[in-house]
Amino acid sequence: MEYDDIVVGAGSSGAVITARLSEDSNRSVLLLEAGPDYTRIEQTPADLLTSWMSIIDHDWGLMATATPGHEIAYPRGKVTGGSSAVNGTIALRGVPSDFDEWAAMGNSEWSFAKLLPYHRKLESDQDFGGDFHGTRGPLPIQRPKQANWQPANLAFFEACRRAGYQESPDHNAPDSTGIGPWPRNTSSGIRISTAIAYLGPARHRLNLTIRSNVVVNRVLVERGRAVGVEVECGGEVQRIRARRITLSAGAIASPAILIRSGIGPRRELEQLSIPTLIDSPGVGANLIDHVMVLIFALPVSGVPHDGRVTNPVGLRYTASGSSEFNDMQLYFVTCYDWNLARGLRPEPNPPPMLAYAPGLQRPRSRGRLTVTSTDPHIPPRIKLNYLDHPDDMRRMIEGIRLGWRLMSSPEVKPYLKEYPDLTQQIVDSDESLSTFIRSNCGTIFHPVGTARMGPETDREAVVDQYCRVRDIDGLRVADASVMPNIVSANTNLTCIAIGERVADWMRTQD
Repeated sequence: MEYDDIVVGAGSSGAVITARLSEDSNRSVLLLEAGPDYTRIEQTPADLLTSWMSIIDHDWGLMATATPGHEIAYPRGKVTGGSSAVNGTIALRGVPSDFDEWAAMGNSEWSFAKLLPYHRKLESDQDFGGDFHGTRGPLPIQRPKQANWQPANLAFFEACRRAGYQESPDHNAPDSTGIGPWPRNTSSGIRISTAIAYLGPARHRLNLTIRSNVVVNRVLVERGRAVGVEVECGGEVQRIRARRITLSAGAIASPAILIRSGIGPRRELEQLSIPTLIDSPGVGANLIDHVMVLIFALPVSGVPHDGRVTNPVGLRYTASGSSEFNDMQLYFVTCYDWNLARGLRPEPNPPPMLAYAPGLQRPRSRGRLTVTSTDPHIPPRIKLNYLDHPDDMRRMIEGIRLGWRLMSSPEVKPYLKEYPDLTQQIVDSDESLSTFIRSNCGTIFHPVGTARMGPETDREAVVDQYCRVRDIDGLRVADASVMPNIVSANTNLTCIAIGERVADWMRTQD
């Protein structure tokens, strides 16, 4: 059988594209996912539904070098829904200047004004309407009500307000900044992934086939056109043909598939003895990720706390001396039930924790992933290169110190007993704090940019602004890989918007 479309990866973008394309009953669509598929909420494991995040049960098991000598786990969702099924459910948009920058880089179709209809199309906002919000989309978005915040969360909110940060009841308003509740893709306490929101209503369609536990090795190309994929399923290597192929396997797996297909940096392909179809030096380059440092503290005992409440409010702000709006976030996390964050603390029986975490939203450092084997089961080498740019370190130092002051405020301090790892002496020294940050930094799980979009004049651009792979007909990449720069926000909502935008083009374009 030959399909009209094969979509590789059922994550935040791929599930959206699949659902939208299969709305046309005359189009046959095959969705391939490397992880398991849970077809109903009733059969879905609890870690995908009610956890704060799940980074162990449905994961690829990747590792990455964060800074020289500092290796970290690098979780990515391996299940229908992808990372939208395991993430922290923060449904946050980038700011308008993020997308207008994409447009200024030669991608005019991605300005904030042109992408706004797709942000509205994807969401059903339970709290806000008007010109900037959608109310009839498949993805419910709601904000934790202040009545459900726990005493320590409210204390952090009040400390931020007293420090001069404005209240932000809607972090998704275009000019929003300050302290307020995180918008979340949840409903009645359930994480609503793209598997639930998009694939769930589409599963009855006879023209849609979803196959799980299928590892895609490479794209098959004949005479300059993608004609299918080579996969491994049930221990057998198989080939499947289609009129078009779309890679939505994420910022790590999509460029790896391209390279195994002969599309990538010529030197890397030659080292792997892969014939070069397209010398595309940007494949695997331009790896960008939000870096954070999670500072744990022991809470005082005896304070009532609902263990289900972990991270209801957060701060968005612009670092001192920065020209980039909302280039920093500050999380305040309360974790009294570690079953809600499986894999985050590897030691057995960790105690209850308060934590704060500055997160750099507009890093200037760039990393790279390198494919080291033609075997699709061997993960690429991931070098994040965090904090390589001095301005990144400067802003992270400022973020650690801001969080330290807020945690020492009259509002928050009564809830905090002690820090296991950080001291005032370290905080006061630029050199000591830089060392601490390099040794303790981690990911906010938002890799992007490894197959970036751009005009023909950009030699590093892998796809054009319609997400079509250059010089190969019938092949697209549509996921976080194509972002030319990272957004000033958690990336899940942007990936969903990319899926919506690209699906619209695919309805009318070859």
